[in-house]
Amino acid sequence: MEEYNYDELASTINIEDISSDELNREILRGLKDNDPSFDELWICSPEQVTDMFSFCPDNWKELGWLGYFIGRNTFVNELHLGLTPPPSYSSGFEGFRRGMGRNKSIQKIGFNLHRLEGRVIELLDQFFNNNNNLTAIEVDDCELEVDLCVRLLTLALGDRNSKSLKQIEIEGTEIEDGQLSDIIAALSMHPQLEYLKLSRMNIVRNECTALADLLRNTTKQLQTLKLERNNIDDEGVESLTSAINGSNLANLFLGGNHSITTRGWKTLSTLLEMPDSNLEKLSLQHSNIGNDGALIFANALRGNCKLKVLDLYNCDITPGGWAPFSKLLCDPSSINNTYLSNHTLGGLSHYGTISGMPADIRSFLTMNGNNDNKGQIAMRKILQHHTSFNVQPFFEWEFKVLPLMIAWLEKARARTSDFEEKIDRIKLSITYDFVRELPMLYIETVTRKEIEDCSALEKQLQGVQSQQANLEEVQQRKERAMRRLW
Repeated sequence: MEEYNYDELASTINIEDISSDELNREILRGLKDNDPSFDELWICSPEQVTDMFSFCPDNWKELGWLGYFIGRNTFVNELHLGLTPPPSYSSGFEGFRRGMGRNKSIQKIGFNLHRLEGRVIELLDQFFNNNNNLTAIEVDDCELEVDLCVRLLTLALGDRNSKSLKQIEIEGTEIEDGQLSDIIAALSMHPQLEYLKLSRMNIVRNECTALADLLRNTTKQLQTLKLERNNIDDEGVESLTSAINGSNLANLFLGGNHSITTRGWKTLSTLLEMPDSNLEKLSLQHSNIGNDGALIFANALRGNCKLKVLDLYNCDITPGGWAPFSKLLCDPSSINNTYLSNHTLGGLSHYGTISGMPADIRSFLTMNGNNDNKGQIAMRKILQHHTSFNVQPFFEWEFKVLPLMIAWLEKARARTSDFEEKIDRIKLSITYDFVRELPMLYIETVTRKEIEDCSALEKQLQGVQSQQANLEEVQQRKERAMRRLW
């Protein structure tokens, strides 16, 4: 077949002459006219068509022109390849490759193919090198054709040394042990990565070691690491934990790794005990955690003020196993312990509630999750679980105690709406306690000051003959004051 010159034909070609499918025509027309509404595109087979952004090429000409119009479009920012064109489309495939190489607007490209062939990766080689706006690459549920295809993918990722790529997702794709480590090593070319997903990839210790090296030495800006449903074991967790400690990682997903035991959970929990931990979400759903693991994480969270979600959905935790979280979220044993309880954890499941979780824990989680102000949350818990305030321990503040406690209660009144009567009762109670203790509090303070003043004056008057009468009077005052303290 002679070479098809898209540039020469572009000014005269009719969309109706390219395709007989109305949906394909609509997409080609929108791309050609640079319609901003066509910002997403799926190239797929007929059974994959879902909406107006699904393009199913029926012949080589459609595929070639699709690439040509994409290359000149400035609004398409997401492209998914869900179809491997047959050999009869080879001419159109080459046109598609050349056209794609010119595009500079696409920010995310996804391979969603049943069989990912080397030529599909090769066709995007020029695109990878020329597009400086690409921020995300996705390889989802692909069967790689041969070892060469894995090497091409590794090279494509490794050669793209740009500051734009921030997200890489590889999921459910068959890659042999060793080859995945090579891909992870290739990611060292992207220190600006913020999101890395390697789920359902049969990751074992070697890959964990490679990931640890990546986290420790390169990806300092990584915010999210998703490693669900792999084969990570306790040793793998140890490698990852040592690398995550002190990092900026905010979201870690390790659910579905059934080789992790209590030992591994204990190691992982140390991340939550670190004062400089930045983790805000730790997802461990569908894991063998059980009651022992639940206790481990509840204890680790006692001093944590960053984690907002600990996903323990379907982790074999019984109703009794949730008990440590009740005390973690609100310890009513004293006002001070209630104040020091955890006020940041807002969820124990991505799905909301968990069967068997006690109602009080659900209530505390809702309270934490609905307010980012830890001080206000602490106020509510204190007012909810304490009917009276014992002011005796605070008498060391002397006369400051009453105005301080009244001010705290008035602040609580302004920031809550359902404790009015309780606040009034507590104010009366602490006022009564203060007044009851006031005589001794006042007498002792004033009397000791009077004794100190008399002692100082006594020293001044001693030895002065003309001041003997005054000296005797001062000594009598001092004796009377001392008797009041006996």
